[in-house]
Amino acid sequence: MERGLTIMLICVSCSGRVAGQETRPAAEQEFIALRDAYLAKFRPLTLKSEAAWWEANITGTDAAFARKKAADQALVELHSDREVFGQLKALKERGSVRDPVLARELDVMYRAFLAGQADPQLRKQIVNLESDVEQLFNTHRSQVGDRTLTENDVREILATTTDSATAEAAWKAYMEVGRKADPLLRELVRLRNQMARQLGFRDYFAMSLTLQEIDEQELFNLFAELEALTRDPFAELKSEIDAARAARFRITVDQLRPWHYGDLFFQEAPPGTELDLSELFAKADVVELCKTYYASLGLPVEDILARSDLYEKPGKCPHAFCADLDRAGDVRVLANLKPNAYWADTLLHELGHGVYDKYIRQDVPFLLHTASHGITTEGIAEMFGAMSKNGEWLTRVLGVDQTSAGRVGQAAGKTLRTERLLFARWSQVMLRFEYGLYSNPDQNLGELWYKLKRRYQLLNWPDDVNRPDYAAKVHVLTTPVYYHCYMMGELFAAQVRHHLSTKVLGLSNPTVSSFYGRPEVGAWLREKIFGPGNLMPWNALTQHATDEPLTARYFVEELNQKVDR
Repeated sequence: MERGLTIMLICVSCSGRVAGQETRPAAEQEFIALRDAYLAKFRPLTLKSEAAWWEANITGTDAAFARKKAADQALVELHSDREVFGQLKALKERGSVRDPVLARELDVMYRAFLAGQADPQLRKQIVNLESDVEQLFNTHRSQVGDRTLTENDVREILATTTDSATAEAAWKAYMEVGRKADPLLRELVRLRNQMARQLGFRDYFAMSLTLQEIDEQELFNLFAELEALTRDPFAELKSEIDAARAARFRITVDQLRPWHYGDLFFQEAPPGTELDLSELFAKADVVELCKTYYASLGLPVEDILARSDLYEKPGKCPHAFCADLDRAGDVRVLANLKPNAYWADTLLHELGHGVYDKYIRQDVPFLLHTASHGITTEGIAEMFGAMSKNGEWLTRVLGVDQTSAGRVGQAAGKTLRTERLLFARWSQVMLRFEYGLYSNPDQNLGELWYKLKRRYQLLNWPDDVNRPDYAAKVHVLTTPVYYHCYMMGELFAAQVRHHLSTKVLGLSNPTVSSFYGRPEVGAWLREKIFGPGNLMPWNALTQHATDEPLTARYFVEELNQKVDR
């Protein structure tokens, strides 16, 4: 393969003996024995944990969450083995495992065990709390008067109402989950920081970046560059949005509050900013649209959808995610579909994760049979989710009639630009809030949250700045110090889209094509990005696939691209 990376296939006989092991260096033989003993325990525990996690999220039952806790606790115990960690550390420090696949497996194991070297009881406490948080969010329903609302219901109200009091009531009802979750979050932060310091890290934020193979200073430099590049265009956009939202609610701009922007956290384009896409999807079969689109790329998803759980039901997680339950083909999606633009985007997005997992090569070993990083899989998912706002996709897949295709395509392109600008600013809030949360958890977190939202999103404060609304963002509790990966994923998506458009398809404008009906795109993705799995770190994979390291350049170029679809 390119850049000197040779993939050595490891053939295992029925007895478990590795072919050619006798000729390997002693250090590699030592690691293989260590790895195989680990896999004998790790693999069945992982499968049990994934299955329990799936059931817990589709049922919300105490029994399912209890099984998930038990499986996760067993994994905590497995990774707390100090003797195994000592062997891994010695092998890594000697640098004597030269085979690239084995060296990557060693690195993955080392980082898994490093996080597990804290007090096992402390780790179990964290796992239990995280499971409690998931159950809390899955079962939370918003109470407005005598109405009990799902998250979808709240989103619908915020997206459609023109009454300020109605929007405020629905928004605040959802934010009550933050009030419930705040004590759990504070305890989680205390325990996570305690764990990180036991392992020699400044705090959990620093530890997480190390385990994610991300340099902290480089991360903040990248986000500072994004902030500077998006500051002026966002301010201009925000002024336009404010005028439209104030007119919608018949109030003045200075009376606008967080509940007036059409969603929970001002991370999405407010309805009616350019085009009400939901009207286009009102009679669409979102599942069939996704089947058609992915099949046209040579990436069929029927098998993924057949295993999936796609519609609302009591106790079920109200969000969406994709899961690979066995690293061998059992890929499925959880969703709560409605015929609207939000869920069209979401299903396309989750199936982006799905095809990534599905098309990892079968010869990639179990330990590495995952995406290279959250950055790469989120990038692919974001690239595909955004197609629901691509003019060509709307005409060729959704079937928008040709007479309105130009108008719809141009409006959809502007909506997409709006969303990307909004998300670039929203991700600044999340990154910097989590940094502040773990570096100084005793500060006034509500004030920190709204200071950041004021600075980066230009939002007016609510009546009570001490509100624990930060704890209503589930990622802060269940996916800590990860949100930056979504933004880095957007950069990765723009870079991949540019490469595919210009190098593979020979197009001059990367924002035009939806790749519909281009199986060569699917073939390139399978070979360059999906197939290798986690055989190389995310930055090496980026270089391998696009011939350059990750850059913000293509993302910014797209923001500045004239929309003429």
